[in-house]
Amino acid sequence: MFRTGRNFIDGIAVEVERKRVRRINVRVSSDGIVHLSVPRWCTLAEGEAFLRANWKWAVAARGKMLARRTVFRAPLTPEQLASFAALVAELHSAWCARLGESDVEWKLRTMKTLWGSCNFRKRRVTYNRELARFARELVEYVVVHELTHLRVHDHGPAFRALMDERLPDWRILRRRLSSHGVAD
Repeated sequence: MFRTGRNFIDGIAVEVERKRVRRINVRVSSDGIVHLSVPRWCTLAEGEAFLRANWKWAVAARGKMLARRTVFRAPLTPEQLASFAALVAELHSAWCARLGESDVEWKLRTMKTLWGSCNFRKRRVTYNRELARFARELVEYVVVHELTHLRVHDHGPAFRALMDERLPDWRILRRRLSSHGVAD
C-alpha cells in the first residue's frame, strides 16, 4: 500500500504526492525517480493501481531518461563552443536570408529538454549548446525548425507542410536527433 513520500516498486523509487491536479499523473525525473501525483479527491490505492497498470511504460521511460544522462559526459571546451557559435551564426544568417526573415536574434544556452526554442514575439531563437556535439546537418535542422516557428507557432499540419518545403528530409534528421534524448 502506497503512502505519500518515497515508495518502491521492484526496487525503483516512486515519489508519491497529493496535489491539486485533475487526474493522476506519472512522470520520470532525470535522476530516474518515478513521480506519482494523486489528486486530493482520489485515494492513494487508486493512484497505486493506476501506476501499476502503467508500470511497463514507467520503467521504459525511466530507462530512456537514465540513458540520456550518459549522452553528455565531458563538458564542452571553449574551442568547441567557439566553433559551434560560428557554425550557428553562419547557418542562422544563411537561413534567415533564404527565408526572408530579418532582425532575428539568436543566442546559445544549455537546455535540459529542448534542442532549441523560438520566441516569435521577440523574434529571438535560442539554441542548445549541446548541439555542438552533433553533425552540421542536425544543427541545420534545428535552425530551420526554430526559424519556421516565426511563421507557424505550433507543430501542426501547417508547420509540417512548411518544413517539408524548407527541408524535405527534416523527419529523418529529427529522428536522428531524437535518438539522442532531447525534444525539439
